[in-house]
Amino acid sequence: MAMDSTSQSRRQFLKATTAAGSAGALTGLAGCTGGGGGSNGASSGNSSNGSGNAGNQTSMGSIANLQNSYWLSWKKGYTEAAKALGYTSNVQTNEGNVTTQQQQFDTAIASNTDTIVGQTYTNAAAISLAETCVQAGVPTILAVTIADWYTPQDAGDEYVQFFAPHFVNHAYTAAKILFESMEGSGGFVHIEGNRGTAPNIGRNKGVELALEEYPDIERLGPRLQGNWIRSDSRKAMSDKVSQFGDDIEGFFGQNDAVALGGLTILEENNIDVPVVGIDAGEPGLAAIQEERMVASVSGMGPWQAGWSLVKCHDYLNGHSLQPAERMMSFNAPVCVNDPDEWTDTIERLPVVSAEQYTKAIFEGETPYDWKKMSVAEAGEDSWDPQIDMQPMNKADMKEVLDWNDSERPNNYSLPEAYTDQKAQKQITDLYKKRFESNPLKS
Repeated sequence: MAMDSTSQSRRQFLKATTAAGSAGALTGLAGCTGGGGGSNGASSGNSSNGSGNAGNQTSMGSIANLQNSYWLSWKKGYTEAAKALGYTSNVQTNEGNVTTQQQQFDTAIASNTDTIVGQTYTNAAAISLAETCVQAGVPTILAVTIADWYTPQDAGDEYVQFFAPHFVNHAYTAAKILFESMEGSGGFVHIEGNRGTAPNIGRNKGVELALEEYPDIERLGPRLQGNWIRSDSRKAMSDKVSQFGDDIEGFFGQNDAVALGGLTILEENNIDVPVVGIDAGEPGLAAIQEERMVASVSGMGPWQAGWSLVKCHDYLNGHSLQPAERMMSFNAPVCVNDPDEWTDTIERLPVVSAEQYTKAIFEGETPYDWKKMSVAEAGEDSWDPQIDMQPMNKADMKEVLDWNDSERPNNYSLPEAYTDQKAQKQITDLYKKRFESNPLKS
């Protein structure tokens, strides 16, 4: 990782020259949106108040809501990392409203916020939000969702990194546990999230990949949308129960909210079958321990948030990531009741106890050493991501993010780092070497 002594001065100059323009734009917006930041269902939580965080630098965390376990755990990791690194923390929620999120970014920049981290609700929104930060000289990491054929290099240096769960591996693993729990045969229901998003597409691919290994397993009818929430998933499962009834022998939920929503309908109809999900939030983990669900793959919300702030902190302190390091994926653990039952079957992900994971992530502080993740804090030879990460090459982008050559813009060329085998191997080897401690290891 290279030092860049000019990055901070350039950032300060850009912030100074854009602050007035951002404030003027916001004044105009206030007249047509009803003013306050709570419009369009948005809310904020300035976590620096009463947190004991007296940092000299400021940050903002941008997420959809604080109504589910995943986002609450994301906030937890973000505020822990902010405290460890000396940043004030400010969580802004947008309820999936792209306009609201853009306004919150503009407000943060006008207020001279040092760094912004989070996720965009749609793939396309990543472009405008990333470029807003780049133009203002504010480093950002926008994880999980990104526009097709768009990389951090296309935005600029301040789009420090994009990373995402390896959606395919995660869903493949959950599906394999489901199919094994069904003893390799029978019909299952698959309720998905929001169509057209990278997480949904990648998870569908993972399920299809697992299906190829189990010829006696069949999906009962087409996937129905659960839109990542319990209420819509209940409706979808009601339709499936009406159509297939006792022929349902398993259920794959695209996330834990989908899994739990569908599960309640199954239970109301006395249909007792294996159920799996993704996210490993508190309700899903509780269902596993109650033996209502079999497994859930972690979404690693706390780690995602903390890692994002750590890498922006490194950037602010002059450490630039290598080009091939700016698009990454990670593999998260799958949570089950008895890891020993699955360790010989599951190869792609680590297997951990749902009970131990609950204690590590949701009870007290998380087990991550945020300063140890940082090159600026721990040093070039001592930093540790504390999770299994890999660089994304062009093939990975097609598999995990569903990028298709037929949809590539005319005259667009992917940055060379993503097709350079030597550069990719260098980053692969670097992260294997630096991954020394896994706080979630059973």
